[in-house]
Amino acid sequence: MPDQRFFLQNTPLCLKEAVSLAGAELWGGADPAQVENAEISTVASLEDASEGAVVFVEDKKALASLTQQRFGLCLTKPAFADKIDGGGPIAVSDAPRLGFAMIAHRLFQERKLACDGPARAVSAHLGDGAQVHSTAVIGEDAVIGAGVHLGPQVVIGPGVTIGEGSVIEAGVSIFCADIGARAHIKPGARLGQAGFGFIPGGRGLVSAPQLGRLIIGDDVEIGANTTIDRGALRDSCIGDGSKIDNLVQMGHNVVLGRHCIVVSQTGISGSNTFGDGVVIGGQAGFADHLTIGDGAQIGAKAGVMHDIPAGEVWGGYPARPMRRWLRETALLSKLAAPKRRDDKK
Repeated sequence: MPDQRFFLQNTPLCLKEAVSLAGAELWGGADPAQVENAEISTVASLEDASEGAVVFVEDKKALASLTQQRFGLCLTKPAFADKIDGGGPIAVSDAPRLGFAMIAHRLFQERKLACDGPARAVSAHLGDGAQVHSTAVIGEDAVIGAGVHLGPQVVIGPGVTIGEGSVIEAGVSIFCADIGARAHIKPGARLGQAGFGFIPGGRGLVSAPQLGRLIIGDDVEIGANTTIDRGALRDSCIGDGSKIDNLVQMGHNVVLGRHCIVVSQTGISGSNTFGDGVVIGGQAGFADHLTIGDGAQIGAKAGVMHDIPAGEVWGGYPARPMRRWLRETALLSKLAAPKRRDDKK
């Protein structure tokens, strides 16, 4: 269920309305009484499926994730309909992800800052000793901890929480996020905005739902003009004590462990998971859905396209174990070197 501090929930859809909105058709075998009375009230990832929630399956990997779980409606392709091992109505279409997005946009919308109210919402809570610049904007129901410093032009969205002793410098915007204690967010950082994801549809590109949160632990430092997206359905997470440099981009659903270091201009695609103590050099880039083990080290400008085991050191483009990359580079340099002329011959 999307966090209602950050997302407004609209009235539920009856099952038939949801199927129609998704451009799908109910698959045979559904109990007519169950269909007639069912409602769809929320959206969920496969791992968090529950009664009343719509989920989707469009490949074999997703199919394996939906095992003996209850759901309100599963959208899938015709080829997978009879293979779903779960409890609930199934509807088929050629574009289940698109149908899921259409339902999600109907059921939820992000809470926005009020345009006609005071810069500091009446329902916002400020802890003892909090210092707030006169130009800062604080949304409804936001919670600002004791001793927090909010600099000029800071924007704090509805429902956001910021832990005690944190410093939020000039021009930072924070939405759909919980920030831990003693965080240091440097100027211009953008935290918790919607991630980048679109689905082809009959009328063009449809934005994928971005209904998760951004959870940041204690003692985290985030550099100037760094951007960290909130999750799509699950949460993006930054572990305690991690330090992120300037101009870093982290996509939705990224999980960064504790005490990691991410150097400037690194780009991390969505749904990557990093263990504790990972070190990433500047301008490294990561494909999506990767797992990087505890203590791994990635060299500057590396292009990471595969999982990296714990404790290993990788570099190069595409990235591979560092010693291998250095040997290959040395060999190529030797092969490309001009041959010496023998003047005596």
